[in-house]
Amino acid sequence: MRRLLIGLVVALVLCAIGASAQMKNPGTLTYLWINDIKTLDPAYASSTPESYPIYNIYDRLLNYYEGEISTFIPGIASVVPSVDNGLIVQGADGKVYYTFPIQRGVRCHQVGVQQGDGTIAWVYYDDLTDQQTRDIVPGYGELTAEDVKYSWMRAMMLGISWMSDAILSMVTGGEYANVEELAVALAGVDSFDQVDEAGLIATYEELSRHLVAKPGTLELILDRPFPAALGITALPYGASIIDKEWAIAQGAWPGTAETWIDYHKPQLESDPLFEVENGSGPFVMESWDRAEKKWVLKRFENYFRGPAQLERVIVRCVPEWSTRRLQFEAGDADLVVTPTEFLDEMATRKGVTVVRDLPCVWTADTFFVWPVRADSAYIGSGKLDGQGIPTDFFSDLDVRKGFCYAMDYEAMLEQVLLGYTVQARGPTVRGIMGYREDSPIYSYDPVKAEEHFRAAWGGAVWENGFKVTAMCIAGTLDWEASLGILQQRLAAINPRFKLEILNLQWASFADLLWGESNESVPLVICNWGPDYTDPGGPLGAATYFLSSTGLVSGYGGAGYRQLMADNFDPLLKEAWNELDPSVREPIYARLQEMSHEYATSLFLFEGSDSAVYHDYLKGYTYNPITYGALDYYAMYKEE
Repeated sequence: MRRLLIGLVVALVLCAIGASAQMKNPGTLTYLWINDIKTLDPAYASSTPESYPIYNIYDRLLNYYEGEISTFIPGIASVVPSVDNGLIVQGADGKVYYTFPIQRGVRCHQVGVQQGDGTIAWVYYDDLTDQQTRDIVPGYGELTAEDVKYSWMRAMMLGISWMSDAILSMVTGGEYANVEELAVALAGVDSFDQVDEAGLIATYEELSRHLVAKPGTLELILDRPFPAALGITALPYGASIIDKEWAIAQGAWPGTAETWIDYHKPQLESDPLFEVENGSGPFVMESWDRAEKKWVLKRFENYFRGPAQLERVIVRCVPEWSTRRLQFEAGDADLVVTPTEFLDEMATRKGVTVVRDLPCVWTADTFFVWPVRADSAYIGSGKLDGQGIPTDFFSDLDVRKGFCYAMDYEAMLEQVLLGYTVQARGPTVRGIMGYREDSPIYSYDPVKAEEHFRAAWGGAVWENGFKVTAMCIAGTLDWEASLGILQQRLAAINPRFKLEILNLQWASFADLLWGESNESVPLVICNWGPDYTDPGGPLGAATYFLSSTGLVSGYGGAGYRQLMADNFDPLLKEAWNELDPSVREPIYARLQEMSHEYATSLFLFEGSDSAVYHDYLKGYTYNPITYGALDYYAMYKEE
């Protein structure tokens, strides 16, 4: 009888696998992923996962056109500026003027309604009564050029996100990376804590002069050309537009010159907008359960482009693939993040669409950090005694090169990534300026690895060994497996080489990487990519990795930043100030080569994305520049 029951169970499982899942909840999309979010404040958001809800909750001046990374469509701006339509003009003084006509009648999810006692209450626009509609206070919850200016000024003044700092870098022509640098320069002092009130006001005024809000238009004035300006206006971070009156009512910066310092770099939960929103996008944040790592979007019925077809979007963090797969195959999820090694298996499922080799512009890499804090829990003893590493372990070029030669790239590409992608040659990938097929790369070479390890730290590394921790996001199986290969190869080269792997949920990973004043993790694996196609500028691939003010420098440690400042910053500046692409390209190619010479990071593989969803899900589009942030407005379910 027991054998019969087992056979029946197996048969039922096989039938379930072979059958296509029935569409459930036609108006609701359920998406299972492996990440988490930290904030809903666009000016605070600084990582890809946080952009996923923001992308659908808020609007920007411009939006990306479907899968194109350099083609834009109107957003809050009614027209995409161009030289041809006269909305981009370069003056005789070299300044560039961008004019953005603003859409009229764009309402936010909440609007300000005048109460009988004279106070203003914020009410969801979809829930208004006829009387409340008549009592809407003009400008309260209706986006104008002033709201655009406020949103961008606040993003720059907050100074918490390098994504928001991109706006500041744009308006200052790339001369300053953040508001603190600008304030120090204007005040003529040595450090930000020396800037007086006059310097703070001068900083506000300097940024404000670049953004001129007029009735119906916002004018962006740049002192010099900035090739990626339109791309920055479409980024789903600080460029997202919030309503000024609503933000101030929540306790955010009041928009005045003398007060911005009081709102500079707040702790996350001290930010009044970190868990609330009032965007104008197609979806409203209905709920966010931080404990369950689940958020739910509800359709905004009065969206200015017309309501979305989906009524709701449910996004849940489920790190374990086996759990995600069971829920997906049961029809309890419509879209699922799938590890590369299971794509072929999922493609055999009836009624399931598997899209492979989606274009990507990012690389996955292991980053060397030095120095780290002396009290770090991830450097063991803090000495080269076989039980730890010194705080500046990776300052030694021979250590970095030893790690680069110890990685078995072929095994990673074939066994982990199943041949879906190629080894990364540096910060820039195929299709980005500066990428060349013959630029140098490391290969697995235990002999050369031993040679460099023997030379490192005067021979102490080879004689005593080391113990170091690498940080990884839980559920990123390809990252974890890649670290596992490195772990095994290091031990094979010298049994005294010990690499430990720390798996963390996204929020904990982000807190450890960016939430501390000083770096504490010496080795980090993650992926980064540019936000536009030029590798220079504040959000270009080369700058992200190879600038002293770039994203990787943000957690790479003071030693890493100094290496960038001494060797890479001058070339990056030279390239960005050159308008002729044919002159810029060889400079970027040289920077790519230098990333190999200095072993700046352990560059692993180029991104290769995929999508797995039930056939009844329609309207799926993928844009590589949004890094997986999906446009739910275009999606719907239909048998």
